[in-house]
Amino acid sequence: MGRHEARLFHFLCQKSPSRQDAEDLTQQTFVSAWQKLHLFRSDARFVTWIYTIARNLTVSHYRKHSRVTHCDLEAAASSMVDHATPAQTVSETEEYAVLWRVARKTLKPEAFDVLWMKYREQLSIAEIADIMDRSETSVKVMLHRARKNLGSALESSEAKINPEPEIDNSVSTVQQLNYNKGSAPCSA
Repeated sequence: MGRHEARLFHFLCQKSPSRQDAEDLTQQTFVSAWQKLHLFRSDARFVTWIYTIARNLTVSHYRKHSRVTHCDLEAAASSMVDHATPAQTVSETEEYAVLWRVARKTLKPEAFDVLWMKYREQLSIAEIADIMDRSETSVKVMLHRARKNLGSALESSEAKINPEPEIDNSVSTVQQLNYNKGSAPCSA
């Protein structure tokens, strides 16, 4: 179970208002799995079973407490991935944080879960279907729609952040650009 703890915690961080709630739900998931170990089907994958338990516990928890706000992605930052340089680490972390933040804000919870399980947890369509208690075709459709909606949301958020610059055709602007081009430092 130890090898699944970090990944499961990261998944639950996406569904929890705080790091403490994610930790509690992670612990409850493993306790529940231990108590129900005799119900585990040997023909199924353990990871599918544990994520099903975690997802169901999370849904039950927030039905009882009727509040769902999410913790920051920084609380769930992955330390499982090696990066070549610190600059790459920072760049990728920022890009992933923006991507998942936009996904969480714009997608329905089930659509977010499908994307998270497919791309962050690297689960197969069949495993996701088992976890979500849906057909594989339904998961494929949800995944397609989630990607499409996320793409649209990212495009609109990018347009808001970086609007198209107005083109100034005056001579001074062209001269300034040529000057900057000629004085650029060497990148070698």
